[in-house]
Amino acid sequence: MGGCLAGISERPERIDRTRIAGTWTGDGGARVELRPDGRFAMSGIPRDAVTFSFIDPPPGDGKISGSGTWKPAVDGDSVDGILLHVDAGGSFSDSTETQELRVARSGEKPVLYFATSADEWHGFEIRKTDQ
Repeated sequence: MGGCLAGISERPERIDRTRIAGTWTGDGGARVELRPDGRFAMSGIPRDAVTFSFIDPPPGDGKISGSGTWKPAVDGDSVDGILLHVDAGGSFSDSTETQELRVARSGEKPVLYFATSADEWHGFEIRKTDQ
């Protein structure tokens, strides 16, 4: 399976907020850990998979890394997006960056993706590896 979703024309699914925390991985060694305490750490994310502005060129062979806080994009028991607020450090020189992960698939094998366009439902996929 490739790193990007193809052919999604509808709004993504929703995921129960209790299932968000955990380890999510993607192609090429990408990893995002969404901790229950509201902190996150990411590494190995392809530079073109995100809309952040970052140190150019980013350290790590064109892959970005960083950490910060996360929260569901909306209130409620189920959400269709998760906001990442990045701290300074890693590939980022300041703490002004925010990125959204959207839900592509829920169910037994949930998939999130880095949203690179507000008008399209696709992006770099990460899959939950701990259930």
